[in-house]
Amino acid sequence: MAAPSRRRALRIAGAIAVAAVAAVVGPNAWVAHEARGRVFTDLASVPARSVAIVPGARVYGGKPFVHLEARLRAALSLYRGGQVKAILVSGNDTTASPEVTAMHTWLRAHGVPERDIIADARGSRTRDTMNRAAGIHDVRDAIVCTQDVNAARSVYLAEQAGIDAIVVGVPSHLGESTRYVGGEAFKTVLALLESQLRAGPSALANERADRRAIATR
Repeated sequence: MAAPSRRRALRIAGAIAVAAVAAVVGPNAWVAHEARGRVFTDLASVPARSVAIVPGARVYGGKPFVHLEARLRAALSLYRGGQVKAILVSGNDTTASPEVTAMHTWLRAHGVPERDIIADARGSRTRDTMNRAAGIHDVRDAIVCTQDVNAARSVYLAEQAGIDAIVVGVPSHLGESTRYVGGEAFKTVLALLESQLRAGPSALANERADRRAIATR
């Protein structure tokens, strides 16, 4: 290959690499900007909201694993402190991954009354959790409890669902994992794109109507 052709190929490859980086950095910077002022680490300073939302995460042996338990402990502290009136737990609930059952059981074992627990077994992703919280469970304001590295994306998705949301960024070591941070960056890009291109809570109108019909029988 002639030198000019080589240089041209290198310029093209460089331009593609720059564009790829911008496609990730740009959306992540925007989401972080949108979350500014809404992320808290000190539980005592968190303003009151109606509901704490706990997105699902890994369970082990039918019990919340370390990161999910940390989310639940944050929600429990908010509940006991009177900063929320109820706790919504949302995630998968399969034989292999009984997230919602594990969260519900954990909260009941720690003294949260049944009437103050909202369980949603169809929140397979954070976006689904927030859309269902707003579209199915009428959540209008909330405190999201999740790990610090997930905080910006989670509160962004809650806001996009129409929820007046803030987030407790539970301290973790997840930010030290390059693989995890890379995955979170990709999820943030996807969150921004889907929020602009796909329907939000309004897409759940039929399910909401069905639930109301069943409730009035």
